[in-house]
Amino acid sequence: MSSSGSGPHPSGVRVCDRLPLVTVHVAVGDRDWTLTAVQNQDALVDLLDDLEHLPYGFLLWESAVGLARYLAKSPKIVAGKKILELGCGVGLPGLVARSLGGSVIQTDHQSGVLALARQNAAANGVEGMEQVLADWRDWRIPGKFDLVIGADILYSREMHYHLELIFKQSIARGGALLVADPGRPQAVEFMGTLEKAGWHIDMQTTTVRLDHEGADASDVEVAIMRAQFERAR
Repeated sequence: MSSSGSGPHPSGVRVCDRLPLVTVHVAVGDRDWTLTAVQNQDALVDLLDDLEHLPYGFLLWESAVGLARYLAKSPKIVAGKKILELGCGVGLPGLVARSLGGSVIQTDHQSGVLALARQNAAANGVEGMEQVLADWRDWRIPGKFDLVIGADILYSREMHYHLELIFKQSIARGGALLVADPGRPQAVEFMGTLEKAGWHIDMQTTTVRLDHEGADASDVEVAIMRAQFERAR
């Protein structure tokens, strides 16, 4: 685990340097955010022969935009709160949470992604955030948080067990989980599992279109799911 004061791992830097990064503008709340990201998934295909896992964290996903806009519409959710972002990617939801007065720690398992999240924070004048390298399978982030957020973190059933442990360990009493997902069956299934385990689940949907993708852009329905543990812990 490395803190925001540590430099990115060399392999992360090499991957980042090889990617066709672009600057995009995304409207969230009452401001326009400037983000550096990979334009679309096709730009990652050329790395297939060299990497075990494609660095999807360099993409700006519809779920991240949907989650960020949800936070902007409900600033009381984050203002003055201690917030943990899982799988932060290029960092938009965490940036919005910090701009609304939250104390934010962003985490990801790719050092190059964290370097890009720091770059995006600086580009938007957002200070006082911490980025930490973390592995869901070997979780070592201490402390409790008022809110745990994540966009597109429920894609792998293999990770659900580890994520549930993180939620139980990291969410403070009375705190909540807020995740965004484009309606994947495995994500809905996992939230149903949490509900059976004593979590109260609320869900709403929003439509997001990433105009910077040009002809590839399409409307995506994003589910915003909020979970809070109801039983005494």
